[in-house]
Amino acid sequence: MLTALAACTDPPERAHIIAARTLPGVDGLHLELTQQIELSGAMRDALDHGIPLRLLYRIDACHQPRQRALWLRHAPLNRQYEMQREGDSEVRGFARLPALVAALDRIRLPLDLPADARCDGSVAVQIDLAALPTPLRFPAFFDPGEWQLVSAPFTWTAP
Repeated sequence: MLTALAACTDPPERAHIIAARTLPGVDGLHLELTQQIELSGAMRDALDHGIPLRLLYRIDACHQPRQRALWLRHAPLNRQYEMQREGDSEVRGFARLPALVAALDRIRLPLDLPADARCDGSVAVQIDLAALPTPLRFPAFFDPGEWQLVSAPFTWTAP
């Protein structure tokens, strides 16, 4: 009976977007996010065992929906954790997992808009459970206590 009640409770909030603003860059407009991301024990274990995690950002800027993603992985041969924007060749390395998680506090994502664009928008982040290897997907979908990482949408206004 207690197990059934525990399953009905809300999963912990592990993702919270605190602030968002647009910044011009040489390659167009970027979205700078200040956020708090907390990885669960299962997520940390997955990384430590070489399973990459994909954070998916759903962005609506200038009334154009788009998605951006960050890959988090552990490279044991290099003895480092890595963060890489999907579609980007640059990989940032970190000696320890807490340093990787701290780097998630502030990130920039390209919006594929001209640098002088001024628009309002919204953004939300979640872990992409479909990107997990097949043997982990089923447990992840049915164990929200360990695999839930979803933020509420955050709205920003043009500067």
